[in-house]
Amino acid sequence: MSFALLALETLLAPIAALGVALAFLFSRRRGVLSGLLSEIPERLGMLSQEGRLELTGRKVYWFHAASAGEVAGLAPVFGALRARKDPPAVLVTTMTVAGRDAARRDANVTWAQLAPLDSWPCVASFLRETKPSRLILTETELWPSTLVLAARAGLRPALINARLTARSLPRYRAAAFLLRPALDSLDVVLAQSEADAARFRALGIPAARINVLGNTKYDRDPAPADGEAVARALALLGWDAAPLFVAGSTHPVEEDLILDAFMAVVKTSPGLRLVIAPRHVERAPQTLASALARGLTAATWSALDAAPKAPEVLVLDMMGALGAFWPRASVAFVGGTLVPVGGHNLLEPAQAGVPVLFGPHTRHIEHPAHLLENGGGGLRTADGPALYAALSELMGDRERARALGAKARESSARLRGASARTLDLLGMSA
Repeated sequence: MSFALLALETLLAPIAALGVALAFLFSRRRGVLSGLLSEIPERLGMLSQEGRLELTGRKVYWFHAASAGEVAGLAPVFGALRARKDPPAVLVTTMTVAGRDAARRDANVTWAQLAPLDSWPCVASFLRETKPSRLILTETELWPSTLVLAARAGLRPALINARLTARSLPRYRAAAFLLRPALDSLDVVLAQSEADAARFRALGIPAARINVLGNTKYDRDPAPADGEAVARALALLGWDAAPLFVAGSTHPVEEDLILDAFMAVVKTSPGLRLVIAPRHVERAPQTLASALARGLTAATWSALDAAPKAPEVLVLDMMGALGAFWPRASVAFVGGTLVPVGGHNLLEPAQAGVPVLFGPHTRHIEHPAHLLENGGGGLRTADGPALYAALSELMGDRERARALGAKARESSARLRGASARTLDLLGMSA
């Protein structure tokens, strides 16, 4: 069965690659094709001379992640490996260029490149070139040929930070017969939550191979806040003593609900100010326009010197600014949850001791959402009116808001420790 799977993927890989190229060729993004051509050597499993020099003669641990977010979640693991007396070489592959570039910026990563195509010749070439001793994949990166060939090479593939949503489970179960050799190749599955573990068991992975260890990304320390920059911004805006409602990683439609809720709450809490950070900073002009269309006065982070006097809204239009505002917030909202995106990082505001509001769409962040909700540090709001009600209640009862913030910090602390547990169970802690 494993031979048939390898042969099938090998036959289909060129067709899939051609389909991707044609899709770009006949789209507005045809300029991306030039970038795709430069990716070919890495996609074929080749290793550059620079990469060969970095890895040759060392024990190599191969980590595979989908994109930049998953790479960031592995940072605590990379740091722990680098701290060993005899650190291994950390090799990272990703599906996206952004992920590869993020890995290359991590000083604890020895070498990073794009993942080989999931076909027999490409994966086999990559294994010959890099000679890893372990393969560790993240979340749902279940690539059949990669898993089967890695298991045959004795790499004991492990899936860490493993997650499988209720929405995805039926699709995986429908393909379970084809995936069986790949699933059987997994040496261990380290799930984020018991719900994830149950879904992997439903795919037929033996319970003895599954452990619930959490998510290593929660061991990341918050980015150091630039207090001076925030203090300067608040002074320029005239917000020195203003309570802040900070909404981060927001999306279209969701922002309209946030702005409407803010406008309604300001009627009873006139000193409240809104800081809003679109998930994609290139959308900041659209966010600003939505605020201005409602008659709100607004400024952008990149043009503070030109801000109107005492504006009501600040739009963060530059990467890296949001983290500095969480500690200053009276109430936080995390986006991708009032629209069916699946949610973003709830832990940053929680670690800052801020009560966290979020919507019903939390399939990507189920465990922290439930932990915050059950621990009293977070409030789930079903829609725009519910968001208004929650924000109004917390602004009207500042003692309760502070108590929820303390519970949010306690809940976030309980999520830490997965990195050490993961390395211990994999036998990679020393």
